Amino acid sequence: MLLKKKINPLGIAAAVVCVLLLAFLPNVSSTYTTHVLSVAMISYLCVLSVYVLLGMCGQNSFAQAGLWGAGAYVAGNILTKTAGGSVVAFVAAVLGTALLAFVLGFAFFRLRAYYFTFASIGLMTIFNGIFMNWAAFSGGAVGMKEIPSFHLFGWIAESERSKFYIIFAVAIVATLLIQILFHSSLGRSFMAIRDNEMTADSMGINALLTKSIAFAISGALCGAAGALYASLSGYLSYQSFTYNQSTIYLIMIMIGGTISPVGAIIGTVVITLLQEGFRFMQDYMQFIYGVGVIILMIIQPEGILGGGKALYERWKKRSQKATAGIK
Repeated sequence: MLLKKKINPLGIAAAVVCVLLLAFLPNVSSTYTTHVLSVAMISYLCVLSVYVLLGMCGQNSFAQAGLWGAGAYVAGNILTKTAGGSVVAFVAAVLGTALLAFVLGFAFFRLRAYYFTFASIGLMTIFNGIFMNWAAFSGGAVGMKEIPSFHLFGWIAESERSKFYIIFAVAIVATLLIQILFHSSLGRSFMAIRDNEMTADSMGINALLTKSIAFAISGALCGAAGALYASLSGYLSYQSFTYNQSTIYLIMIMIGGTISPVGAIIGTVVITLLQEGFRFMQDYMQFIYGVGVIILMIIQPEGILGGGKALYERWKKRSQKATAGIK
């Protein structure tokens, strides 16, 4: 019975249709559009990392762009300075960033509630300073150039389409893993801390360790996004990994909703469409995001996904009442 409750045939069918449509898009879209889709999926991985930390564990971090940058530079250094291939660079970025996030989480999560959020702002500033000034690691202000594209056993992903499908595959696997996490005992521990940390402690959950694990998982997702971005762009600059970018990831998840991993998809799609559709208003996008989030939080605090779920529940109740009335 428990398994039946978890399986939603309609939801699975909708997900399969969306995946197939996205997989087909590069075949009918321009090179530029395919590149935008690839960048959007990389952003989605970072937003998914915010979902794990904020949506599941209730911890708000402004350091996600810094973790994304750490993964990118780790992969970039391996690809440009060693004989390690794309797989080695990807694994090193994922595991290295996860370990870094875990260690930092073990120190920073001793701070509770909004104090951790304040600390994450300082951490993001440190990350950006390292990327800008540590020339041996990041190339400094000049950046890191000529990063090889994805390559495996002599095969090189030269076209935007081939790069898209590599990123697409990673995004699908990450989504499935987070969906599994959502229904796992570890995921329930995350949500117990989110709902009431004192109660979680009384139930025997080690809050410090559990929150650090959540931060490590979010770091792994950012590391994966960074490794993919390094090979996709071929160039890394400290200007990409800023506090503003972390803020945009938070805006994406707030717009999409934090009640499910689907919220990360919705938020990424909405903001990507806004960025592309209103590119002529790029100087005013931060203002637009801010006003939009304020209005959304007043009207629907749980985001688009939460609003859609509430409307569905109302419709379902009305249908049940109408059916009962007919009988």
